[in-house]
Amino acid sequence: MNETSLKVGISRDEGTLVEIAKNYQSLLERADWINPYFSPEWLTCWWKRQKKDRRPMFLVANSQCGELLGFWPFVEKPGLLGSKGLWPFVYDEANYHFPTCTNSAASAFCNTLRNLVGSFLFVWIPQVPATFWELHLCERVKEDKPLNIIRNHRYSSFCQPVNNQTFEDYWQEVMGNKSRKSFRYDERALFEKGELTFETCATFEEVRSIMPATCLVEVESVKSRQNSGLYSIRGKRGFFFELLPELARRGRVRVSLLRVDDHPVAWQLEILQSDHSLLHHLAYDEAWKKFSPGKQLLRYCLERCWSEGRRVDFLPAPFAYKEKYANLTQTVFELHWIARSVRGRIARRLILWNMRILQNMRDRSPGLASEVAREEVRRRHGGGG
Repeated sequence: MNETSLKVGISRDEGTLVEIAKNYQSLLERADWINPYFSPEWLTCWWKRQKKDRRPMFLVANSQCGELLGFWPFVEKPGLLGSKGLWPFVYDEANYHFPTCTNSAASAFCNTLRNLVGSFLFVWIPQVPATFWELHLCERVKEDKPLNIIRNHRYSSFCQPVNNQTFEDYWQEVMGNKSRKSFRYDERALFEKGELTFETCATFEEVRSIMPATCLVEVESVKSRQNSGLYSIRGKRGFFFELLPELARRGRVRVSLLRVDDHPVAWQLEILQSDHSLLHHLAYDEAWKKFSPGKQLLRYCLERCWSEGRRVDFLPAPFAYKEKYANLTQTVFELHWIARSVRGRIARRLILWNMRILQNMRDRSPGLASEVAREEVRRRHGGGG
C-alpha cells in the first residue's frame, strides 16, 4: 500500500480512544509495528489520571475504505517560554514510543509530525527502536526544517530463542561456570528454607487476586526504598491495580511470583505480544537477597519463554544483568524536534542544559540502576558468583 491510498487525520477528541479500542484487534492483524504500551487498556487507564491542563492529540491513519491503518497518541503539555510541547502518551511508564501502524502509515505519521513542529515549540519522542528509526525517522530528521536533539545512549537487550539450541545450552553460555555454580548454591539454599512455588497468573481473576502479594514484595524491595519501585510514585499503585487485570482480560500480561512456604519473595511483570515478552518489572524482598530470588524467578520465566519460542525484551534501562543475559541488542533513539525560531533556539539550549544537569545529578548520586550495574560488572569481571 502506498501513502496516497491512506489519509492521516489529527484528532483532539477524547472519543478517539473509544474508536481506537473498537478497531484495535483488526488493526493488529494488518499492522507492521505494534507498540504494546499503546494498547487501549494502557491509553485509557493512563489518560483518566492526567491533569486538566493537558489535551490529547492523535495521529490517525485510515485507508480509502475507512479501515484503521494506525495511530500515534500524543498529549499537549504546557511547554517552555509560555508555549506548548507535544509529548507521547504514557510518557512516564512506557518503554517504547513508536506508533502502532502499517509501514505506509508510519511514513505518513513521521511527515505529519515533522510538519507540526512550529505549531508546538517542540515534539519529544523518548525511546524509538533502531529498526523504526532507520526506516522512518532518520532521513526526515536530516532534513533542514526543524532543529533537533538526537541521543542514542541506550539500547535494548533481548533473549532470543535459537533454533537447535536448548535453554540449558543458552543458560550455560550466558552464565559461565563460576556464576552457574553460585546460582546452583543459591537454589539449594533457598530450597532448604521451605517449599518453593513458582506461580503464574494470566487471567483477569488470577491477576486481580495476586496484586496484594506484589505489594508485599514491593514494600520490602530495595527499589521501593530508593523510590524506584513500581508503586513508589503516588497514584501508581492504583494505576497498575486497575490496568493489569484489564490487560489480562485481553491476554496482554503475565504476572509471576516466587513464594517460599506461601510467603511472596519475588515477582515479575511481563507485557505480552504474540511472539515476545517485554520484561517490564522485576523485584524481590531484600531480606531474601542472599538467595538470589529475583534471578531464580527470572530464570524460570526465561525458560518458559524459550519453550514458547517467545523472545524476551529486557527493555532499555541501564541494568548490567540485561546485557549479561542477552544474545541480541538494539540501539534505542531519543528525539526532540524543535521549532526553528528564536524561542526554539532558546528552548534547545534549555533542554540540553537540563539534560546535563540531570546527568550530573545521576553521576553524583547514582540510583539503583547504576548501583546494580556496578555490582554486576564487578561480579562478572572481578570473580564474584
